[in-house]
Amino acid sequence: MEALFLSTSVVALAEMGDKTQLATIALAALYNSLISVIMGTTLGMMIANVPVVWVGEKLTHRINMKVMHWIAAALFIVLGILALFAPISRA
Repeated sequence: MEALFLSTSVVALAEMGDKTQLATIALAALYNSLISVIMGTTLGMMIANVPVVWVGEKLTHRINMKVMHWIAAALFIVLGILALFAPISRA
């Protein structure tokens, strides 16, 4: 139960202000059934996230994670360099 509460808290904090939360707030303001809105958004997030978590868990046993960390680090460095030299657009 501790892992459930901890992961729920961390995800809730990480998701503050994202479009899912804003949509939930808008739907809660539009409809009178707060419980239905909360259940619907939670179910929607579970439908989106459960397959990704399942596939990710299966792939961790087949992919060398040390290599994956190096690839991710290299991508972050490349993207950081590109961001440094990207022209600033003035709209």
